[in-house]
Amino acid sequence: MDPDLPDDIEIGYSRWRFLPLIGLALAMLLLSAAVALDWIVGGHSVLRRTVGYAGVVFFTLMTAKFVWALLKGRAPVLSISRYGIRDLRVANEFILWESVADVRACRIGRQSFVVLTLTPAVERRLLYVDSAQAAALTANRAKGIDGVAVSPVGLAMDFDSLLKICSAYFAAASPAQPGVVASSRWTLGYV
Repeated sequence: MDPDLPDDIEIGYSRWRFLPLIGLALAMLLLSAAVALDWIVGGHSVLRRTVGYAGVVFFTLMTAKFVWALLKGRAPVLSISRYGIRDLRVANEFILWESVADVRACRIGRQSFVVLTLTPAVERRLLYVDSAQAAALTANRAKGIDGVAVSPVGLAMDFDSLLKICSAYFAAASPAQPGVVASSRWTLGYV
């Protein structure tokens, strides 16, 4: 194990990254209310009002979720250690580095992910035992991602730093993996 790596890293939500999300959710909430109450578009279309009220409900829930995450931002949601990784946003399951076959980057549209490709035995166990992880794996496959996706969205760390840290811990836990090179020195890039 690389002595330069800390025993564990705990990453929480970034308050600054949630402020634009809250602003966008509030703007969409006001737009939905304007459509539902006929402030913008004249006429009394039942479909327009229904869509407006559905938008009010949806964006109220989204705003509440973002505000709750912002207030609860002190607690770590992603833990990376010498033994494995746990993303509480997806499930409470701790994934050991021994269970990971590969760590790689994936990009869908403008969103980047760190993808942990699991060994077949662990993947089968997760599909039968843990319903939250099974749902996440199935959803990821539908998007073309083969493995567990760890997203940096909302975290106090950018994608490049997250990929670098995950690759370093994976390489340190399994030094015999071909194609994985970990640098002996790296820094955490908090945003």
